[in-house]
Amino acid sequence: MVAEFDVPGRLAQGRPAVDTVAQYVWASHQVGYQHPDLTLHAGQLRDWYSTEDGLNLTALQQDCAAFDAAVRAADEALAVQERQVAALSAAWEGMGARASQDFLQRHGVAAAGVAAAVRTAADALRRLSEQLWRAVDAKVDAVVAVEADVGAARTDWLAASATVISGVGDRAAAAELVDSAVKPFVDGRIRTDWLSAVQSAGAAVADAYQGTTAAIRTGSHARFEIPGDLGPTPPSPMRREVPAPVFSPAPAPAPAPAPAPAAAPVASVPTTPSAWEPPPPPAATAPLAPPPAPAPMPPAMGAPMPDLGGGSGLGGGLGGGALPAVGQRFADALSGLLGGGGTSEAGLEPPDLEPPQLDPPEPTDEEDQPDEDEAVEDEAEEDAAADEGEANDEEPEDPPVEPVESVEPAEPAETPPPTPPPPPPPAEPLPPLDDERTPCAIAADEVPQVGEPPG
Repeated sequence: MVAEFDVPGRLAQGRPAVDTVAQYVWASHQVGYQHPDLTLHAGQLRDWYSTEDGLNLTALQQDCAAFDAAVRAADEALAVQERQVAALSAAWEGMGARASQDFLQRHGVAAAGVAAAVRTAADALRRLSEQLWRAVDAKVDAVVAVEADVGAARTDWLAASATVISGVGDRAAAAELVDSAVKPFVDGRIRTDWLSAVQSAGAAVADAYQGTTAAIRTGSHARFEIPGDLGPTPPSPMRREVPAPVFSPAPAPAPAPAPAPAAAPVASVPTTPSAWEPPPPPAATAPLAPPPAPAPMPPAMGAPMPDLGGGSGLGGGLGGGALPAVGQRFADALSGLLGGGGTSEAGLEPPDLEPPQLDPPEPTDEEDQPDEDEAVEDEAEEDAAADEGEANDEEPEDPPVEPVESVEPAEPAETPPPTPPPPPPPAEPLPPLDDERTPCAIAADEVPQVGEPPG
């Protein structure tokens, strides 16, 4: 006899019957029998029977014993708590005593709920072990009973089934016996009674587990209260403050520097004059772009060099006003003396003479300007000179800059045009020449006469 709740031992008692039935089924399959729950492979019946392998009801019985001990400990704790509450009621009176008694009574109710839940779990596990054992025991009994129905024909059926499966021996006679006797038994008893018994055992085991789990979950979920003055203070929830993002405005892009003013084209000065003619007018410069934001102004520079013009230099410093007319008259007079060929045709080089003393010519109607304009211009020049002097005193002196040849400084676009320079001082009288008079001497003598205003 197998001990109670010994599942492996009980399953081992029915395994020989399972092997015999499995041989009947597979031999019937060799002669044409088909069933999805029986003939998929040769070990399918063994798989059906082995669904409860590993079920250890002995361990479950030990769990039941542990829960029974917990139930006893809970009952004892409840009894002690009831005695203490009664002693407290007799020793302490007043509002605080009543509050304490109420709290302890609620605590006793929660403790009783825990004890009841433990008792429920112990009872559920005890029922589970009994149900599992009954399912396994019933399955083994059904398997053995079905196989025992063959009776005395068991030996012949086993031999015929072995011959059909292995092919050794008189397979035709064995196949005839299997087809006529074994196959109907498989379809009539194994397909119905045997298969139903093993499937019912598996379903019973699953239902027992589900029922036990539901019983344990429906137990009382106790909640023990903690007095505020005696219990731990719950930590306050921490609040994480995320600083708001700080947006700093992007620096404005620096203004693009104004393009450097293009240098005014410098008129080329011929080395050897080809003819006596008035100096060409200065080339007009393109208007310059306004300067950028206010910046420290450089020290004021001197007035630009007077236009050199063309020729030998006699009219170079006399450009503007009435002096070009004087040069024109001088050229006409010299052309008349030399026969219209100029100095270049006569093969004469103009001597290096200082410009003769000239009286300022009388201005024409177009060149006349009111004295008030001249006074205003003089005052403006004095103010500009005073401002430049103050700027020079305040600002540190810059290192001297080497002058650049043949490049005129560009004037600011918005500054008023400079006033014409005053006429040069009277030149020293020329020294007397020799008695032999040359064309240049004659021309030099004619210069004062030409420059004198008409009487």
